[in-house]
Amino acid sequence: MTIKSNTISLEAVQNLEHALSSSILNQLGDFFWKDRVHSIENDSGKLKIRFYSDGLNLSAKTEIETFIRNQLKEDTSESEFSIYFERKEKSASSTPASKPNENHTNHSHSPQNSAAKPAPDMKPPSGKKPIQGVKRIIAVASGKGGVGKSTVSVNLAIGLHNQGYKVGILDADIYGPSVPTMLNLHQDPLVNENNKIIPPEAHGLKVMSFGFFAPEETAVIWRGPMIMKALQQFFWDVDWGNLDFLIIDLPPGTGDAQLTLVQSIPITGAVIVTTPQNVALLDAVKGIAMFRKTDVPIIGVVENMSTFTCPSCGTESHIFGSGGAERISGKFEVPLLGHIPLISEIREAGDLGSPLTTKQNNQVRIRFAEIAEKVVKNAVSLENLKK
Repeated sequence: MTIKSNTISLEAVQNLEHALSSSILNQLGDFFWKDRVHSIENDSGKLKIRFYSDGLNLSAKTEIETFIRNQLKEDTSESEFSIYFERKEKSASSTPASKPNENHTNHSHSPQNSAAKPAPDMKPPSGKKPIQGVKRIIAVASGKGGVGKSTVSVNLAIGLHNQGYKVGILDADIYGPSVPTMLNLHQDPLVNENNKIIPPEAHGLKVMSFGFFAPEETAVIWRGPMIMKALQQFFWDVDWGNLDFLIIDLPPGTGDAQLTLVQSIPITGAVIVTTPQNVALLDAVKGIAMFRKTDVPIIGVVENMSTFTCPSCGTESHIFGSGGAERISGKFEVPLLGHIPLISEIREAGDLGSPLTTKQNNQVRIRFAEIAEKVVKNAVSLENLKK
């Protein structure tokens, strides 16, 4: 098969089915290869091969990605195309994500599930108590406010869900909880027969936030011990069920909430959010230093508000500067996960409670799909180092 550089067709990738190994064929489940390879898109000259990931674990996806690259490497370069995985969109009545909702409504959590042991690859540090049923905990942090940390947290969580993982998000910002608004989720949580809080669900995510318990117009004036108690209840008194990832949206800074987190539960790693401007970069460095001092690995850095494209003339501008995340990545030897542009649609979608990562074919969804894939790979690599 001959494929000219930068002209990969959907049919060409679908026709690779004849070369599939028995290992890959056994993992495809009810989907045929041609159903899973569902589209190829051109994003600024770089081709995106989109692949449905339902039922595939990380090792299967890695094997499939390696297979595709090996088949195409003679006729195109890796820099000219990328592969990312996401869930196949289904109706609410048929998607597995609807099942937890039914269980929550009927309060039918079994004692066996609620007492699930931590995954063997977690190896919680001494003195830290794992969250039952949660395999990996990812803290999303920033050194200062206003850099879009909650936006990154919500869209990263949905990006992981789109790739087939079971995901929860904990809004740990006691003073300014914004996740309920960004997910358009305002229902009161229920309590099950084991006296545990049942997290409401939105867009396939299990969600917990202090915003569910405090009126929007109320100012929270709490000292450290009260913050610690509230967060610990969210860790251990919530029936999270079985999750592949729990994303924790931390408040900005390096205060009581952050210390409670790192001292109470085993964290797989932290994602640092910054903008290109120097003030934000200086604070991001403090966040990295705090996590390293408390032995929490850094999964990577996300640069938000990276570029702005004028809607009238199409000119791209670096209004907050450029290269900031790259400098942090190089200086502290932490991975650069990706750049998120400054566009009004991201803000509007957050205000409406309908994140862009829920929209098919949206470019922001594609960006976060790539970031989510890097988060998964880096998290698994960190776990393997601990074994």
